[in-house]
Parts: sequence; C-alpha cells; structure tokens
Amino acid sequence: MTQGALVVGSIGVLINVVDAIGTGRLEPHDAFVALVALGAGGELLKERRPTAAKALQAVTSVLLVVAGSVAGVRAWGALFRGTTYDWVDLALGVLVVLYVGVGTAQLLARLSQGTARSRLSAGTLSD
Repeated sequence: MTQGALVVGSIGVLINVVDAIGTGRLEPHDAFVALVALGAGGELLKERRPTAAKALQAVTSVLLVVAGSVAGVRAWGALFRGTTYDWVDLALGVLVVLYVGVGTAQLLARLSQGTARSRLSAGTLSD
C-alpha cells in the first residue's frame, strides 16, 4: 500500500510540475501530492533508516503547514473580500488549522507527562 502511494504521489508530482511549466504558476494545493510521496517515503524508510524517516516526516509536516496556510489565507481573504475563491483551498486552510491544533495539543500533553514523570522520579510528588 505504501509503495503504491509513493508511485502515485511521484506521478502526481510529475503532473504538477508539467502543469506548472505549462501554466507558468504553481498553486499551493499542488504541493499535496508531494506530501503523499514524502509521507510514503518516510514510512518505507522507518525500519531501515529511522533518522532519515523522521527527517522526511518533519519536512512533510512543514510543507503541509506552509502549503495549507498559503492556500487557506488566499481563500479566506478572497471570501472576506467577496471575490472568487476555491473551496478546496478554503477547506485546506481549515484542515491545517486543525492539524496544527492537534499537533500542539499532543506536544503539550507529552511535555506535561514528562514533567509529571520527572516529579515522580524526583520524589516531589505529594498526594
């Protein structure tokens, strides 16, 4: 399944590159097939090269946030100005906000668990 996602994502990247060359512009939502390819590559490398897999996952997350933010800001700005906008870009903006929110909540939960564990191991936790 992951190899299939890598192949499909790679083909999508090639299609988007050809389209960008033909039209002369690259749209933010064109980056999402690259996200599929990068995510699949990270999954395939997870067992053999965990450091490279983590790096690919980090690049994928940053690309997701940047591309989704650009697409969302453009669409939401157009919506508030009353001009034409793309529903896909509008939805991507909302999904990126949710993605960042969930990631932040997970990070805060992990940090609070680490603090509780360090207090417990230091013996300063009182009942």
